[in-house]
Order: sequence, then structure tokens, then C-alpha cells
Amino acid sequence: MKAVILAGGEGTRLRPLTCDMPKPLVPVCGKPVLFYILELLEKNGCTEAAVAVRYRGERIEDALGDGRYGNLRTFVSYEDKPLGTAGCVKRAAADFGDDFIVISGDAMCDFDLAAMYRHHKNTKSAATIAVKSVDDPREYGVIIGENGTVNGFSEKPSYINCRSDLANTGIYVISPEVLGLIADDKPVDFAKDVFPEMLGREMQLGYFAESGYWCDIGDIAAYKRCTADLINGKIRVQPAERVITQNSHISRTSFIVKGAYFSHKALAAGCTSVGAGAYISDGAKLNSAIVMDGAFVGEDVTLNDCIVCPGARIGSGAAVYENAVIGEGAVIGENAVVSGGVRIWNNKRIDRNASVTSDVKYGSACAPELSEEGICGTTNTVITPGFSARAGAAAAKISETGIAVSYSGGNASESIAKALVSGISSAGGTAYDCGNVPLPVLAHAAGLLGADTIMHVTARAQTKIPIFSAGMLPLKRGRERVFHGALVRSEYMSAGWDSFGGIRTVTDAEMLYTSELARITGFTVPYDVRVVSRNVRFRDICAPFAKAVSNGKEKLTVNIGERGDTAEITCGDTFLDRVALTLIACADNAETGSVTALPFSFPQTAEETARRYGGEILRYYASSMDDRDEEARKLAASQLFMRDGFRLALKALSFISRHAVTPAEALELIVRSSAEDRFIRLNCPPQRVLDRLKAVPEENEGAVMQDGDRRVFLRPDRRGTGLYLYAESFGTETAASLCDSTERLIREAAKSVEKQY
Repeated sequence: MKAVILAGGEGTRLRPLTCDMPKPLVPVCGKPVLFYILELLEKNGCTEAAVAVRYRGERIEDALGDGRYGNLRTFVSYEDKPLGTAGCVKRAAADFGDDFIVISGDAMCDFDLAAMYRHHKNTKSAATIAVKSVDDPREYGVIIGENGTVNGFSEKPSYINCRSDLANTGIYVISPEVLGLIADDKPVDFAKDVFPEMLGREMQLGYFAESGYWCDIGDIAAYKRCTADLINGKIRVQPAERVITQNSHISRTSFIVKGAYFSHKALAAGCTSVGAGAYISDGAKLNSAIVMDGAFVGEDVTLNDCIVCPGARIGSGAAVYENAVIGEGAVIGENAVVSGGVRIWNNKRIDRNASVTSDVKYGSACAPELSEEGICGTTNTVITPGFSARAGAAAAKISETGIAVSYSGGNASESIAKALVSGISSAGGTAYDCGNVPLPVLAHAAGLLGADTIMHVTARAQTKIPIFSAGMLPLKRGRERVFHGALVRSEYMSAGWDSFGGIRTVTDAEMLYTSELARITGFTVPYDVRVVSRNVRFRDICAPFAKAVSNGKEKLTVNIGERGDTAEITCGDTFLDRVALTLIACADNAETGSVTALPFSFPQTAEETARRYGGEILRYYASSMDDRDEEARKLAASQLFMRDGFRLALKALSFISRHAVTPAEALELIVRSSAEDRFIRLNCPPQRVLDRLKAVPEENEGAVMQDGDRRVFLRPDRRGTGLYLYAESFGTETAASLCDSTERLIREAAKSVEKQY
């Protein structure tokens, strides 16, 4: 059996560990990951392995020495230019002539490769993919299949898009015929190019489910977790030789590699790992810390759940806290404090007594995850002006035509918004500073300015910074990943002094919005229209136009949500909720020959209502993976009234005026159903709950449970913390009751899943 080991990755998410060290040589308990893979291949009967390298390939070649690892012979295959996962394999395996294994050199695993190889041969597949069930699918390629046969793929999906928990581990058995599908001298990827082409050609593509250990040490958290797993005996591999000591100050879960010096007056607790040649001085306290080869830790140092790279020096009395990383050769001065999450790049020096709260090179690595509400965190603790500037710089990376920014509220909101604008400029982006205006006003101005990105700041005890594409649409998955990656890893451009982007102050955003309101309020209704909202600023903007369409004494109240993007109407005993107003807007559009774009989660009655009036509905996704909903998204961006509460209410009132009906009668003119939505928080991966429920996956987003005239659409939230339920009932059962019964099923399924973890 032969193999190709992919060892060309740069490991950008592991920086500064990988600034100078290729990812396959990152050590876990004193031994590079690559060596664990070599041992795994030899154990499973492999006799020859090509190691495909590119980034710092010479260091990997030096580490391989004479090319012998036990009974395994290795040789290095260089890429002179990027060829992708498949292209480099074709080059490396050119002389193999038989089925062979492809495996990553930077992922720890203990799979039974021999069993997988036999399975591949027995099923006569052209290629076989090793898959592993994972909790969080967002950074993996997920395969969709059954009975060992692959039917499709979903590349690094959002939880929203996830329909399977079977991750493509990047471990394959490949037959020589597959190499014929790979073009020469151009980047070709197995998951993105080769496997989809195989499906198109109806070639046999199988999968082999593994229950063994597998961890792609792609980021700092995964690397730390892998180290702890090895120490705790969860991985069937042989680590470097460790020191056996009776020192009561060293916990049984600590791993001190032979050749390290660890003072008998120092303390090691938790899953601490200390590499060869490292020196731990008297009084040092290490708790779940990783100290690599040759690092020096001075007297009375505190290292808590952090990483110290090779050759780094930590001065006496210094403290390094959770998730911080001290780069290779860096020096931390005496009594300095490095806060949690901070990364000190290679060879940087921190002065004595300094307090370091942000990355020395690029900025803070502590970034909250994106949720449905955007970036959220405690004001001036998590979301500071400094953090906001970095968020602006990260946003500039995904914008081509400019970012429109506004804020609501007082000094805190203004300060954070101004920092956001400065960050955009510092990364070479164009910022439109629209000042203190509500979100719908900002969105309208952004459309006129041609900005492709919208950010709005509301800072109270908690700060919320939603980020949208043009038209207040959710970011497509690709843009979301680039933005979040830039924010977390500080991978954005720092412009030269003469390359800062323009900051354009927009003073007439409110005037532009009110001009639009004046244009669309050329009608009246026989009611006294009043606007109420907790958003006082937006209420005051809208109130004159509510008065302008009023031509009666009976009170009609438009209740606008605090963010300004939703509305409800109350008139006597009649109540028009957000769904009803949207359906009336669909009918109004259809009558005028317009198509309407709606999110995929909106009730299906929209299609029936539109058809009744000779129109149609296009749907867009909450997390678009590709361009299949591009037509719908472009249309939605031009229909801001669907995400502007007051304009939606005005559109419904215009329909009421034109048809000369009451709000109650307007309800009879649309196709009605009972609709309800809610969010269910979970303590387990939501996609596994969907699997237990036997919910039918939709094409690109979520899953559906349908029984006659009852339908529930379910989709995970962006962070994978729970499920959104969108219930719709055409029968006697209310949607609220349907939500209740579905929630009970979800809770039962979640308990069953949780028992496994």
C-alpha cells in the first residue's frame, strides 16, 4: 500500500505558531503531527509515501532526514506553484500505478486505514472518502450520502445550510483512473472539482465512516484540544518519551517531554505540555499551558491555558492568560501581563511591567462570533472603540464599493461608530459616515450611495453591530467567512499613509429618506394613522407622513419594532401582523406586475397570494452558499420596504386605499394561514437533532417537517446554538400549537443526542 501525504498548507489560522514553522511540523506533546501520520501509515501496512510540500518545504524535507521511517520509505514532491489538493497528488503519485491513500500531514488521527483500503477494494469504488461525524460542520466539507455511497457535498456550510454531520476528513483512497480527471499544472481540488465531476460522470464514489479519533489542528482552539486529548489517552498513538516523576507539583495529566527541565519548585496542573529543551524556573505556575521546545519560563511566572512557542522567553513575574499565544523567539519582559486571546508575533519584545491587551502585530484575536444580530458584546469591555476599528478594517476586506455606517443613541454609539469608520479607512476602504440615523434610513442612503455593505451601531450596556449586504440582506456565506476570519485572525490590510480610504460624511441621509416617504405617500386612508415605537428617533421621522395619509377619525396604529425593520397595524379589533402586512405587499406588487423576493423561511402562503393576483415569488437564503438565489437577492435589495417597517405599513395602507377596503377586509383579500416562529436553544449540535427528527433537508437551507396542512421549516442559527422554527398551518390547529408540539419533539430528540456526549 502506498500513500500521498499532503503537507503544503500554510496554517494561517494557527499563526503565530506557523509564521516560520510549517503546519505539519507543529508538535503535539513533543512530536510533530507529521510524524504521527508516518507512524499511522506504517502501522497500517503502507510501505511508500510521497510527501507533497510547498510552504517551508525545505524544513519538512530536513525533518524527514534520510527518508526512512521504520519500514516506510518517504520522498518529497515539491509544488513550484499552487496545484490544489488534487493537482499535487497527481504529481506526487505519478508512478504509483495502483490504488493509494491520500492523507493530510497536519491532522491528528488514529483511523484504521487498512480497513478503509479493504472496503475501497471490496466495493470497487473509484474513490472512497473517510468521513467522521462532527459537532460543528462550519469549517469542514460535509458529504451527503447513504449506504456508503456519496450523493452530494456541502462545502464549509453555515449551520443554516447543514444537512449532514459527516465531515470529509481529507483522507481518501484513490484509484489511478481518477487521476485522469485532474488537469496538469493548474489548481484542482478534490472536494470542489474532482468529486463533483465524478458524480456527474456517475463514477462510483463511496465513503467509509470512521469512529476513531480525528482532529484537524486548523486553529488554536483545535490544537489545544488535540493536545489535551492525547494527554488524556483519547488518541491511539505514541507520543514523545516523557519524564516519569514523583514530583507532587506535577499533575498526572501533565506531559513533560524528556529533555525538558522542570524545577521541583514549579507547578504544573491541568493538561500542561512542556517540550524538549524547555526550562521551567522556580515558582512558575503552569495550568493547561503548552510550552514548546527550547522556551524559557522565568521565576514566578503564571501561564494559564496559553501557548508559548519554541525559543520564546517569559520574564520573571510575568503572566500570560487564556488563549494567548507567544510567538517563536518573542520576549515577554519581567512582570508584564499578556491578556487572554492576545497573540504576540515571532521575535517581538514586550517591555517589563507592560500590560498587553491587543495583538502586537495586527490587533486583538478575541472576536465574538457573528450571530443573527451581528457582532454583539459588552460595551467598552468586549466591544471597545479599538475593537470596532479592527472590525471596520475587517469589513473593508469584503467591500468593493464602500461601507455605509450609522449609529443610534448617545456618546457610546457615536464613539464606536466613528472608530468603525476609521478602521474602514485604515484598511483602504471607502466609508460613508451617515451619522445618527435609524437603520432603515441608513439602508436607503446606502442604496443611493452604491455602498455594498451596511453597518449600524447601537451601544447601551450591550453593543450590537449588525452587518448587511446592500438592501439590508444577510451576508452570503463566502463574505461572512472572509469577514469573520479577518476579524478573528486580524488578516486585513493596513494601508500606507497615502493609501487610506476616503471618509465621506453624509449629512442628508434623513432628507433622502423623507424624500422617498414623500414620494410614496400620495394617497389617503379614512383613518387617523398614528406611529408608535420604542425607537423614538424613527417614530418622529415617520409621524408626519403617517399624518399625511390620514383622512379620518378612527384610530389606526402602526407599531414599529425598535430596530425599525418590522411593523404591525392595529385598527379596532383588527390586527395585521408582520406576515399579514408582507402578504398584502406581495398582492400589491403582483397587481402592478412586480415580482416579490422573500426569505426562504417566510410562509408558503406568499406564493398562493401572489398567484391570486397574477404575480410570483422569488426566494433567497439566510446564508447563500453560491449564486443560485442571486436573482432573488438582487430583487430583494431593490425592495427595501420588506425590511423597513414603516414603508411596509405604507405599502399595505396604499393597497387598502386603492381597493377602498378596511384592514379587516384586506385580510380577506390575501391567502391566510396561521404562522408562528420561535427560537429553541440547544446544548448539542442542531444538525443531529434534525437528523433524529427525520426532517427532510431543503435544497440549500434547513429542513422541513410536513403533515398534510401543517408545515414546519427548521434551520439552525449562525452559531449552531439552536433551531429556528417557522410553523405554518392551514387547518384548525394554530401555528402556535404546532410550534409547541414541534418544540416538544425537538427537546426529546435533543435529550437523546445529549446522552451520547
